[in-house]
Amino acid sequence: MIRIAIPIFRHRVSPVLDTCTRLLIIDYEGQTEVDRREVAFEVYAPSERMEIVKKLNPDAVICCGISEGFDRMLQAGGIRLICGIAGDVQQVAEAFLCNRLDAPCFRMPGFQSDG
Repeated sequence: MIRIAIPIFRHRVSPVLDTCTRLLIIDYEGQTEVDRREVAFEVYAPSERMEIVKKLNPDAVICCGISEGFDRMLQAGGIRLICGIAGDVQQVAEAFLCNRLDAPCFRMPGFQSDG
């Protein structure tokens, strides 16, 4: 099983993980979606959000932007972070499964990766 977490705003990847109000969790068996749910985030402090993300145990968190502090917390928790991603949530999830998130249509304008 593969589990991904994506901060969402309407049907798009939320601009900033730290301040998103909802987190979408999608579970896959192979290429088949087996579960999808949203977690409300608006009432939680950053440290509480980190604990929630750790308990959800995603294989990857896909986001547009993230603060340095939240980034460090995720990495310390051993959670794979894929940032600089923008677009429709469903298209982003499908691209992740097909290993196509590096396509220009998913890159946040102006984003430069560290690698």
